[in-house]
Amino acid sequence: MLARLGAGVGDHREPVAIAVAVVAAVLAFKGLRSATHGAAAVGAGLLLVARAVAIGRPLVRAHLLASLGLIVAAGLLNTAHHASSAWAAAIAAGAIAGFPRRPPLPADAEDRRHLWELVNRSAGDTLAPFALRSDKTYVFTADRSAAMAYRVRFGTAIASGDPVGAPQSREAALDAFIAHADQNGWRAAVLGASDRTVDLWRARGMRALSIGRDVIVDVAKFSVEGRAFRNLRQAVQRTRNAGVTTQIVPERSLSPELRDELNAVMRATGKGEQSRGFAMILDHVLDGTHPGTFIALARDRTGRVVAFQRYATADAGRELSLDVPWRIPGAPNGVDERLIVDVVAWASEGGRATSVSLAFAAFPDLFSATERGILQQTAYRAVRTLDRFIKLESLYRFVRKFHSFGPQRYVVLRPLQVVWVALAALTLEFGSVAKRQR
Repeated sequence: MLARLGAGVGDHREPVAIAVAVVAAVLAFKGLRSATHGAAAVGAGLLLVARAVAIGRPLVRAHLLASLGLIVAAGLLNTAHHASSAWAAAIAAGAIAGFPRRPPLPADAEDRRHLWELVNRSAGDTLAPFALRSDKTYVFTADRSAAMAYRVRFGTAIASGDPVGAPQSREAALDAFIAHADQNGWRAAVLGASDRTVDLWRARGMRALSIGRDVIVDVAKFSVEGRAFRNLRQAVQRTRNAGVTTQIVPERSLSPELRDELNAVMRATGKGEQSRGFAMILDHVLDGTHPGTFIALARDRTGRVVAFQRYATADAGRELSLDVPWRIPGAPNGVDERLIVDVVAWASEGGRATSVSLAFAAFPDLFSATERGILQQTAYRAVRTLDRFIKLESLYRFVRKFHSFGPQRYVVLRPLQVVWVALAALTLEFGSVAKRQR
């Protein structure tokens, strides 16, 4: 019965929660007047059930069976005069009954193939290719014309970026994601929402906090000429003087010998494949899992590979997004800049691509400020603490050489859930997570 009541969200949620809360209050009152206060413990547990129903948590059979077992244990403990243990078991029974559903497994091969079709039709979204990361799962619209990628951590469903697919289905994808999270008892949040969706989220009762800007090179307009690009121009010239050459190849066309060379570069960097990341990093480097990926590599004058960068694509290859760069210790200074400049030049050949995204710059306005007030200084110090995981300030200094800061990106959440969302987002983005396979 409780399972059916818990599933009755919407019109039935509030009266059911009130009814359970009233029963809980009566038991608590009676229990406090008894010698062992056992009924009060049951009342406390039922209050947790009432809260779960009120916020839309599903009361699933497995949780209810576990709760029933704890209630039986509480009764036995109470009979044996172990009052404190009985209290703990009764309250735990109520908490477990209202647990959200467990996180889903990563998307299966069929869903991933369909998502690639949506990514390949998505335009104007530099994070779209990263929806393909294999540890994510998807919520599709009813007609499967758009989807949102997400993962669940600590009862919080974190979506990565905007919906991919048909622009006219964007709002339907947002609604599908929120409804899916509600049905499973998860908090809903987004990491990396863009300017074009932030107002849609706000209209649905969410709040948005800017966390940085896209860095997007306009291929048709880009040039290294002029005083503003002096540092970039000098970095590129140093690599040419050092005899560095570059090459750009589809990842799926790598020969076994070249793949071995690139794997050696990854090992030499000490950071391997980069299992960390969520919204702005792919996985399965060099093994050809992800379609539409390219490798830009640099060789020194002896022909040895000293660095490479991986690029993912969207909009039928017209938009490129930098995934992760690798460079061996001692590689010629400026090789990362050289690879990017040569990728832009390659993209411009025959109109191959219109934009090259250098991923994302976190809090650039904070780093660029010459004078900071108390709040800004506090925020600056807090952001710098993340440098042990990712060099945010040095990344900012690198990407600003390209003078291509674009639209803002946001974290979107409900205000009262900020602690849980922050915990989930930070551990997803910066924690190394073992992938679960279907």
